[in-house]
Amino acid sequence: MLGLKKDLWLLFALNIAIGFSAQFITPLFPLYLEGLGASEMEIGLVLSLASILATALMLPSGLLMNRIGKKKTLLVSVVLAALPPLLISFMDDWRWVTPLYMVFSGSFSFFIVSRMAMISERATPGNRATLFGVMNLAWPIGGIIAPTLSGFLVENYGWAPIFQVTALIMAAGLIPTLRLEESAAPVIEEQVPAKRPSILDGEYLPFMTLFFLFSFLAGMVEGMIGTVLPLFLKNQIMISESLIGLFFTASSLLILVTQIPSGRLADRYGRKRMIVLALLPIPLLLGAWLFVDDWMLLLVIYAVFNGLRSMTWPSSLALLADFIPSELMGSALGVRMTSMRLGSTVAPVLAGYLYSSVGYRSPFLASAVLVALSIVVALAFKEARAEEEEAEVAQPKAQ
Repeated sequence: MLGLKKDLWLLFALNIAIGFSAQFITPLFPLYLEGLGASEMEIGLVLSLASILATALMLPSGLLMNRIGKKKTLLVSVVLAALPPLLISFMDDWRWVTPLYMVFSGSFSFFIVSRMAMISERATPGNRATLFGVMNLAWPIGGIIAPTLSGFLVENYGWAPIFQVTALIMAAGLIPTLRLEESAAPVIEEQVPAKRPSILDGEYLPFMTLFFLFSFLAGMVEGMIGTVLPLFLKNQIMISESLIGLFFTASSLLILVTQIPSGRLADRYGRKRMIVLALLPIPLLLGAWLFVDDWMLLLVIYAVFNGLRSMTWPSSLALLADFIPSELMGSALGVRMTSMRLGSTVAPVLAGYLYSSVGYRSPFLASAVLVALSIVVALAFKEARAEEEEAEVAQPKAQ
């Protein structure tokens, strides 16, 4: 149905397992820490520490992938993600939980870089955004069930089953991972030694600088909203864990609907245009959190916010692949994820401070400002796809 080859189907299945596991724990995790006695600032600190480790592992994971291959790097990710949740299920002190959650969060660094590299090397300039959109469907498929189910389990059985089920699902993720076939390394002919290309070269550095800043702002928005949303809904709007999970489920449904169309639109009309148009309404949606108290209206606003935000994912990844040659994609993807993780490292502590000291709605206003800044950065991007297509058309004529 999605037109994927066997290896991408296996990667898709693994992505569903990882997406389910992450969204089974992460959305309600601040409430779990709160239940163990952590304050808002301490919750922000735990999330930031987890993000720090994930950030530190992003570039090394890209280098590891280049050395041992994508399949083995994916295996590292699955193994590191399976054990910590099982151990957390036996803990009753948030201080002991912190290092285990850090390992769980950091494990996904190895998956993300390998996943993006596998997709990128199988795409063409004309279908990059569409292919990324198709593969991105795995995240919302996992997210449709996971948050609401985790909320139900917490209300009825406590927190331990959440972590035990996650460990089981990640262990099952070994099956598609082991069935993946490593693509053959390109044959490199002996040539006169030349300068090794780098993403820091003058032709790539301006773009990578803009992309770093854009991804950093995106990470900050994600980290800030993710930290305060469950606390805001539980303590201010007074709704249950299962209804809080419904917020994330509704968002996943909308993300599921938007991924393929947004990828096709980006391939047809341009990556930059798609990014800017998707981001434009978001500051207004986040600003609405200053005035709205009805949880059903907030659910709609939050789902639309995530749907629009997700429409930038295929475009931004395709834009990166348009500008950066395949031999540098491991480094470029590492930089992208490092910048996002840096943003999500700074954001939780800042969000915890704003929530507890300035006002519980202030993080949403701060996030609106960050999105507005990211629009300014996106406007500075240039399209490379048209130049690529012109070159492809001109090449046969030259022959």
